[in-house]
Amino acid sequence: MKGAIPPATVLACAVDPQSWDLDEGSYRAGLDARAECFRCSRLADCREELSEMVDAGTPPRSMMWAGVAFSHRGRPIASDEALRSYYRRVDGHRGSRRGTAA
Repeated sequence: MKGAIPPATVLACAVDPQSWDLDEGSYRAGLDARAECFRCSRLADCREELSEMVDAGTPPRSMMWAGVAFSHRGRPIASDEALRSYYRRVDGHRGSRRGTAA
């Protein structure tokens, strides 16, 4: 139909935000989230938003944003090995909150 408004794009991060939350998700979910970011039609917009947040001194915390993982201190996690290590530490904290051995 000519002139019709295209249906709204459903963003994976809006459908499953837990996968982008490094405190809630898993290493595998984090890698999948990053891959989704790189396929997303909004990646350039997210990168611009990310740049503005970082410039303002308010980077994302414990999140994947525009394909970049950020620690709880708002620092980028530079490598897959560092990301895996971060998830191991987070998982250990989750275990101790549940009262199980980490």
